[in-house]
Amino acid sequence: MATRSRRSWKPDPRGYYSRQLGWERSKTGKLQQHKFLLGTDRKEAERRERKLCELWDAFASQCQEARPLWPADLLTVARRVAQGVLHIPIPRGPSELQVQYTARIQRMQAKYPVIAFVPEDQHAFEIGQAALELFESLPEQEIPIRAVEADVALALADAKQRLAAVGLAFAAELPVVSSPATENISSQRLFGVLKPDDPAVQAARTAARATSRSIPPAQGSPSKPEVAPSATPNATLYQAFAAYQKILHREYFCPETEQVNPWGKTQIRQVKNLRKHHRDCLLTRLDADAVDELIGHWRRRPCKLGTKDRMTAKSASNFLGTLMRFLKWLHNTSQFDWTKPIALSDMDTRIRRLPSDHAKKSLEQVETFSLEELKLLMRYGQPFDRVLLLLGLNCGFGRAEIASLLIGEVRLYEAHPARQQEVLAFPTTDEDSFIKRVRRKSGVYGEHILFPLTVQALEWALKRRERFPDFGKQARLLLSEKGNPLDQQTKTGNAN
Repeated sequence: MATRSRRSWKPDPRGYYSRQLGWERSKTGKLQQHKFLLGTDRKEAERRERKLCELWDAFASQCQEARPLWPADLLTVARRVAQGVLHIPIPRGPSELQVQYTARIQRMQAKYPVIAFVPEDQHAFEIGQAALELFESLPEQEIPIRAVEADVALALADAKQRLAAVGLAFAAELPVVSSPATENISSQRLFGVLKPDDPAVQAARTAARATSRSIPPAQGSPSKPEVAPSATPNATLYQAFAAYQKILHREYFCPETEQVNPWGKTQIRQVKNLRKHHRDCLLTRLDADAVDELIGHWRRRPCKLGTKDRMTAKSASNFLGTLMRFLKWLHNTSQFDWTKPIALSDMDTRIRRLPSDHAKKSLEQVETFSLEELKLLMRYGQPFDRVLLLLGLNCGFGRAEIASLLIGEVRLYEAHPARQQEVLAFPTTDEDSFIKRVRRKSGVYGEHILFPLTVQALEWALKRRERFPDFGKQARLLLSEKGNPLDQQTKTGNAN
């Protein structure tokens, strides 16, 4: 890649971040790199820079020169990317036919898939797209064209004159295509006119093959391999949701409990809610606009089902995360023939904030217990309750940390070895007690020095644990009255 390396990235005196990328000729003919201004926001500038690098890499990989120059049209696109434009509009030429306009956009999209190109003239693009599909419907094998007889040509010319006399004329850009052999051709979309390996029409062919049917080869012509139809031509969004639920069930199934763990149940429940919020549709209809609408539904924070209350930002973010994981799986799985839109990585996934979100915020944003309330809880609480309370106050433990605490992780009246004291720069004695453990979620090692009250509570917990079987360093410290883990799921699979 032709670029200057940098150790740090600082804005210029005006506050703009810039990047020199690619090559061009100066007014004096000197070879130099082109400078792009990427805005004043660091994070947004980094996003624009990544897009520019991907665009340049896609272009430079097709060139033989060591220092290729930016083409004028591609440099215009790159400047729009540097300005933060997510979708590059492509204008239609003054004398460009609809089919030429559509083919040009498709070729640009296939050549530079990192950029989303959109037509300025949507109507002309749709007409050209229909024409390309018509071209693909023509058979691949050569069909002899009969010579046009003179009287037929004269009759056509006379008909045109008669129609012109009454104000009617054939449309120049939408001719009627006919062939003597079309009566034996079905509606299958085959390769024709456009080259089979032309990347510009791959997206159109994918949609066309979804409804294709096999056509026997013409009599007397060599047989050719049939175009492979879509594996799931009639698959719907709801069917994909159901298949994804089965994947989640298999992924989060615990053989020990013969149930899906709580996190897996949450994911499955959220997929069920996705189905309630979105309408069913064919996956072939799930294009960039449809996916953007699915994402926008959660960005706008819909109302809870059956109510008029807006969903909280946290809940909407959770559902949106589940939707994004589903789309990623749908793109990677071989069960369904669906490819994620190129513009998916550029779609806005920020959850909308409402004035009500800030109304409850104040100096004390977290509700806490007062010292007098903690004294009452410690005075009237049962010993087991005091263990839970002290582990929360002393170590910041929650449900998961308390339930997974092992006997061997509790080190009472045990000083650190000399080497560890040197590393920690913290002297300890045999009067000190600790909980030393690796956090299950992040794998980070941590130590908690214990209060005297916490030490007394853990001594009581150790004596209580000796009454249950399997007492050892790898056994859980805190169990229920029946000797079961505190986080054991209920019979219906819910969290305890």
